[in-house]
Amino acid sequence: MKKLSFLFLTIGIIWGCWAESPKREFRATWLASVSNIDWPKSTQTSEEQKAALIKIFDGMQAARMNAVWLQVRPMSDALYNSAYEPWSKFLTGTRGVDPGYDPLAFAIEEAHKRGMELHAWINPYRYESEKNMNGADDSIRKNHPEWLLEYSSSFILDPGNPEVIEYLVKVIKDIVTKYNVDGIVFDDYFYPYEGTKNEDAYSQSLYKPEGKNVGDWRRENCNKLIADIYAMIQETKPTVKFGIGPFGIWGGSSSVAASYGIEYLNTSGGTSAYSQLYCDGVAWLKAKTIDYISPQCYWPSFNTHVWGYKTLVPWWAKVAKTMDRHFYSSMRISTMPQNSPQRMKSVLRRLGMSENEYNGLSMVERSIAATAAKGTEECGFEVDMNRSTDLMGAPGHVFFNTTQFFSYGLDTYVAENKFTEPALTPVMSWKTPCDLPDITDISVSGNMLSWSADADETIRYAVYFVPSRVANNPQAYETSAYLKRVTWEKSIDVSSYTQSGYVYAITAIDPYGNESQPYIKTPSGVQSGIVDSLVVYGGSGAIYVSVPKDMDIYIYSFTGQLIRMVRVSGGNSEITVPAGMYIVNGTKVAVQ
Repeated sequence: MKKLSFLFLTIGIIWGCWAESPKREFRATWLASVSNIDWPKSTQTSEEQKAALIKIFDGMQAARMNAVWLQVRPMSDALYNSAYEPWSKFLTGTRGVDPGYDPLAFAIEEAHKRGMELHAWINPYRYESEKNMNGADDSIRKNHPEWLLEYSSSFILDPGNPEVIEYLVKVIKDIVTKYNVDGIVFDDYFYPYEGTKNEDAYSQSLYKPEGKNVGDWRRENCNKLIADIYAMIQETKPTVKFGIGPFGIWGGSSSVAASYGIEYLNTSGGTSAYSQLYCDGVAWLKAKTIDYISPQCYWPSFNTHVWGYKTLVPWWAKVAKTMDRHFYSSMRISTMPQNSPQRMKSVLRRLGMSENEYNGLSMVERSIAATAAKGTEECGFEVDMNRSTDLMGAPGHVFFNTTQFFSYGLDTYVAENKFTEPALTPVMSWKTPCDLPDITDISVSGNMLSWSADADETIRYAVYFVPSRVANNPQAYETSAYLKRVTWEKSIDVSSYTQSGYVYAITAIDPYGNESQPYIKTPSGVQSGIVDSLVVYGGSGAIYVSVPKDMDIYIYSFTGQLIRMVRVSGGNSEITVPAGMYIVNGTKVAVQ
């Protein structure tokens, strides 16, 4: 045990470095309504449903999550006030019955209070998971039977019917128009997993060009829906992000991979999204018709297949980098058997510990011990891999499902070990930044910190609690060390932040993650966080700065790496750099 104690000490020092939370990463859970998996419970009253959702969101906030993917259209129905589809049966137990409140509007308000984005999770094609569960008089079955494809035990909306595409675009436009959602996300259900033989013969006869390969035609049907929805969002409300969480194995051939300019990953033997579900995630990335992809990488690190977590995650990270879009890995909690007998015996054997000794360790100590034994806890391993393989400054972790996130104790685990500070969502650099408001009238009354800003409902705010001695140093805002809260509201309770010698600083953040300079509350009032009246902006191949006196200019990459340090004289200067996004003395700059 002396050897182990020394190992704990050594690894503990390293652990402290590993455990630092990045300032930018995506942290979410899939919150499933289908079959009442997570929320709501149809046996609850509307007030009980609201209370249950608040409890979930409180737990997620405590775990320092910054997004939730709420399933609002599980089966051609609605957990919101839809202009096209009936209320979901998962709200009341009966399809079409008004629950007495608007669940989506309520969820957005409560998520934003807690600093979390809300992405409306849509299942685009699923109509029935069991035949005739929606009834003979359901609007689609009654008025558009030709839209439905029948499989062995289910019905889906026909992806090959242009009217279905048009209808789905209208359904999602209804959400985007009426609700302040931060994103729209699809899951993995395209053509069914059981395979499609000739169920779509009718639409083939009408719409498939003669001589066209049926697999290519089916993929193009899905691609067109994705492209049309993305175009609609850009026209209607471009601040809304659009992403998809497809099956984790892409499955395209080497020739298709070469045509896309990506590395080929041979996953033969596994289900292929490309050829079995006709779901081509790489095509959407290449066409730039999604903002992020979240493949369901549901095979743990100890899976020996080529499509295990250790293989899929770095491959998807490279693909996302090639296509200049974000990759947020979806992780299946039920495949994280942290205390399975087989793995426990293996860990104990390598550590030379008894089971009683292991049980006496804290969660942190267990993680350190497992790391030392080359058998890290699965959740921690997957989070670390998501971070270490990220190539965009945009790591992401999306847990399925929310109930298991709490029942497995992962909320406590990540808060103590991985998400030790809040995080802003990653910057989407391909989006045109929004104008960010000045922040004024910062004041503290009792336990409440409040401020004013002339901004619309899409703007959120970050609150920092910073030692006064470094408040004017831009580097103080480049990590999560002093970041305390993110909120869409203009006031927060700061009773937990009362240390003397500290000041409050507030920034405004647009929907794409771009952040303003900090506005600092000093004893004499509010001051801008711009140091020495520095003016900085990007141009063609260069960063332009204007300073009143000699100054050191620090140029960082978006991932936090110092690129250059330049001493400039008072006046105007030009610093030549490659095209890209930079942080220059705390200011975000785009260079073309």
